[in-house]
Amino acid sequence: MKIGVVGLGYVGSVLAAVLASQGHEVFGVDVDKSKVHAFSQGRSPLFEPGLDELLSENLSRLSFSTSYDVLRGCEVVFLAVPTPTVNSEINLNYVFDAAQSVAKVTRECVLAIKSTVIPGTARRLKKLTGLKVASNPEFTREGSAVKDTLFPDRVVIGYEEKAELDLLHKVWSFVRAPIIQTTYENAELIKYASNAFLAVKLSFINEIANLCEKIPTADVDVVARGMGLDKRIGSEYLKAGLGWGGSCLPKDTSALLSFASSLGVELKVLRAAVETNRERIEHVLCLLKKLQKKSVCVLGLAFKQNTDDLRESQSLKLVARLIEEDFKVRVYDPAIKSAPSVLPAGVLCASIKDCVEECEVIVIATEWEEFSKLELPEKLVIDARRVIEPTRHNVRAIGRWQE
Repeated sequence: MKIGVVGLGYVGSVLAAVLASQGHEVFGVDVDKSKVHAFSQGRSPLFEPGLDELLSENLSRLSFSTSYDVLRGCEVVFLAVPTPTVNSEINLNYVFDAAQSVAKVTRECVLAIKSTVIPGTARRLKKLTGLKVASNPEFTREGSAVKDTLFPDRVVIGYEEKAELDLLHKVWSFVRAPIIQTTYENAELIKYASNAFLAVKLSFINEIANLCEKIPTADVDVVARGMGLDKRIGSEYLKAGLGWGGSCLPKDTSALLSFASSLGVELKVLRAAVETNRERIEHVLCLLKKLQKKSVCVLGLAFKQNTDDLRESQSLKLVARLIEEDFKVRVYDPAIKSAPSVLPAGVLCASIKDCVEECEVIVIATEWEEFSKLELPEKLVIDARRVIEPTRHNVRAIGRWQE
């Protein structure tokens, strides 16, 4: 097939590379010239494990451009553009602008929406553009997006006409996962409900972690393991820590709360989960203040391991709060090579050794595997991601009672 992908972020770039690996001719479009140039050279400007290899192996079937003209003749065009929240409400401008640009160059394709959009968006796009439209939400995780796209848990297709459904079935014929065929609105809401539930699950286990810290001999990791063995609950997303961030959960929970409120529905559980997540930063800050140490090394700056994404990073927020409270802060992250503009000069270190050398307290804020293998010096450690052995005498692990 000839397939287009509009938007070459974490979702769109991985989608393009994976579909090319399945033998399709794929045309990627993005407004960022430097990004298009990098992808055209077979290298990703984004840090995503396995993506560079996939790009280089399939470059002969991949083309990248800033012009929508390359989409002429495509059977399916995927929209994978950003849907940010502005004042807690979803901003769909990028989606509508991209859809209208596609409609100007081709009327024969199925426009498949990968971007996370509120219910009713696909129907509005179909009316606006006159194109065949499908809702085909993504369920990938940064850091494992290639694997998640090749081996998804499920494929969801929202459609109205058989032609829309048939083409999406053809695209995803290589997967061995259940395919849910449903309405536009159900498909759109499945995405939001899924992310909202994951956010609730993470916030719940973080509240249990707070409780464990007050109960002699209690340990949230043991509690979570016991819970996760129940098939009704499952072990995924029961990892206590510093809280959730990134490009999806924060904006999607905010957008869903706002959308539900516009319909007169109060999502009380989800709102509480968002509030619990906000409190995680202050919880760790409180632990540090009790230690009465002012020199802190923070290990990890990205919002999670295996990515260089700083969007809504809990670690970055913690560093900012520490600076506000006049702590002397140094930071190290293996994927972050230049300090974000919100941080003062000299805060980011080039190595772990430089970071920990002169500090009094170490905070593990991102769960990079290399941090779990560290021979840490005999300094106080707050393990905010539960990656190292919690019984060591100098370790204060989140969610574990401490004498």
